[in-house]
Amino acid sequence: MKVKIDFSLCRRFGVVEQTIFRLILNGLTNPQQIGAFLWVFSDEVIANSLRKLVNQQIIRVDIESRKLSLSDAVVALIEICMHSSFEIDIPNEILLVTDNSDYSIEKTAIEARTAILVKLLPNVKRSFLIGLAKCFDFRICKGGEIYD
Repeated sequence: MKVKIDFSLCRRFGVVEQTIFRLILNGLTNPQQIGAFLWVFSDEVIANSLRKLVNQQIIRVDIESRKLSLSDAVVALIEICMHSSFEIDIPNEILLVTDNSDYSIEKTAIEARTAILVKLLPNVKRSFLIGLAKCFDFRICKGGEIYD
């Protein structure tokens, strides 16, 4: 089956981490601006969310320029997901069928998520990918040529 793979930050991250990730993904790199957008949350909550994303190596902080950015691994994952489709066999016991054409990897299938990351990022250490597998949920879309 020819498929496209997409990913999102998993649900183990809270609303603040999800929002910060999306803001950075959309080009907002200034921590003060991010704090201004998230004014309803305390500085401590925002700082803890940033720390969690940095410790999981999802984002990185450049102290000198005072900018936030996506980690190299996340950028590579985005590039590969955008520009690649794959021919794979998907065992039914790993997947939850959501409709006729899309599948979501079970939240407990760390091995499956790690296998996807190994396929997407073959030159990255497996031990690092196991950590990343805990951070992302994957969606497999049937018919890799058409992808919206």
